[in-house]
Amino acid sequence: MMMRDFNTIMEEFLREAVREDAVRVYRSLLDKKNVSEFDLAEELNLNINAVRNILYSLHEHNLVYSIRKKDKEKGWYIYYWTFNMKYAKEVLLKRKREYLEKINKQISDENTKTFYKCPDNHVKVSVEEAMDYGFRCKDCEKVLIEEKEKFAPGEKAVAQVREDIKIVEDYEITEIQEVAKEGEKKPIKKAKKKKAERKTKKRSAPKQKSKKRKIARKAKKKKAERKTSSHVSTNEDNSPKKSILGRIRKKVRRLSF
Repeated sequence: MMMRDFNTIMEEFLREAVREDAVRVYRSLLDKKNVSEFDLAEELNLNINAVRNILYSLHEHNLVYSIRKKDKEKGWYIYYWTFNMKYAKEVLLKRKREYLEKINKQISDENTKTFYKCPDNHVKVSVEEAMDYGFRCKDCEKVLIEEKEKFAPGEKAVAQVREDIKIVEDYEITEIQEVAKEGEKKPIKKAKKKKAERKTKKRSAPKQKSKKRKIARKAKKKKAERKTSSHVSTNEDNSPKKSILGRIRKKVRRLSF
């Protein structure tokens, strides 16, 4: 069995899961951090839009991470990219383990069942299907034969996948490749959350102000009502006194005449 390395396995995964040219970008980003998309385009000899399309494809699978900075001279924003090796390793291991489980199941099925195939390799069927066709090939009518040496390819595939899993597990991520740290896992979602919080505050601010105004108006109204009522009661209290004094004054005037 030919020995493979981590990068070979990762490149196979990128070809299968993303796209063929994703491998070129992966090689350019390997062991680097925050690489300008323009530098990538120059290094790969591709136009900027082609590079961006590859990066976006990788980003859809969360395999790259980006930050943006404003160019002070030109005034536009430039994106800087890093390959998310930590996440890529986790995904690669998951896929390999799932594939190993699938192969083991196939081998288990073949260990418990008998298969028949056409001498010219037209069909390969189970015992039940072979009985339905009278143990003859449905394409060429030749007699089906029991398949021999069924398990060798399966065992080789299992051994290869197990070796790949061990290589991936043993691969140590460098400090430069460590992107998904605490607080950096989902920067986009955090930014969205903060933006949503700011919008909520802005929306709730006018409502709070209107509530405060209503409360102030009610307090002012009650204060005015209290003043009016106290003034009226004072006048009412003073009115008998005023009438008595008026009568006394009238009597004094009459007597003086």
